[in-house]
Amino acid sequence: KIASDEHSYDFFDAQVKIVQHLSQSPVANKFYAFLPNTLGKELTTIQWQGNTYYLRLLSFLAGDFWVHLNQRSDELHINFGEFLGTMDKSLQHFSHSAMHRYYLWDISNAMDANKKLHCIKNHERRRIAGYFLLQFQQEVLPFLSGLRHAYVHHDANDTNVLVTGNQVTGLIDFSDMVFTALINNLAVACTYAMMNTENPLHAAALIVKGYHMAYPLTEKEIELLYYLIAARLCISVTQSAYNASIATNNEHHFISEKPAWELLFALIEINPVKAHNTFR
Repeated sequence: KIASDEHSYDFFDAQVKIVQHLSQSPVANKFYAFLPNTLGKELTTIQWQGNTYYLRLLSFLAGDFWVHLNQRSDELHINFGEFLGTMDKSLQHFSHSAMHRYYLWDISNAMDANKKLHCIKNHERRRIAGYFLLQFQQEVLPFLSGLRHAYVHHDANDTNVLVTGNQVTGLIDFSDMVFTALINNLAVACTYAMMNTENPLHAAALIVKGYHMAYPLTEKEIELLYYLIAARLCISVTQSAYNASIATNNEHHFISEKPAWELLFALIEINPVKAHNTFR
């Protein structure tokens, strides 16, 4: 895996260190290993044409990506949640200074999505995104600093989770890792698991159940989860709208736009009270 100097050496070092920490956890076999170079180092730095590149050699993880599955059983959703909870519990005593950073996709920074609301040209969609960001401001922000914070993966989306049968067999890509509210990690996972499903609330509730079994949630975390899922979606749709406004041709920038809007509209019907009662 090759990366440019978009991130510092310290951030890539943090990726190595967090995976090494998890290699001593009950879910050790769910993560790739960094294979050392001939000098015994996991990171190889290369200077080429005035640019710095970081090379890493990773072991292979078997499984099918969540996004490619035709069916996802209740057992799989619960196992996914249990895996996430076990991972987060295992990271309780991990720390790395490079993960203390501002990151656009960090749900705790959702209010910054307001700066890109104007990029959403459709009035109804812009109104819906604005409504959920207002909910985040009113219902989440006053309690955010008091929530448990942790060093988390923060990107267990459907293209990063590997599955075999009814079991999660791997989680890849630590490029979104950040020090943030612990519940945000679960919120990200729920967000993507809820997309393209007939009953998104049921899917999320199963993941929450599994997570809670492995690493019990607080009542306030459960209460805020609905708003955090909506906030992640708002970050996604405003970023997609912004990317469209600058005419980017990177298809990855729009990969979740359609299901994200569908889920935002579904959340209106679900409502926070129903979600809270279901998650409990």
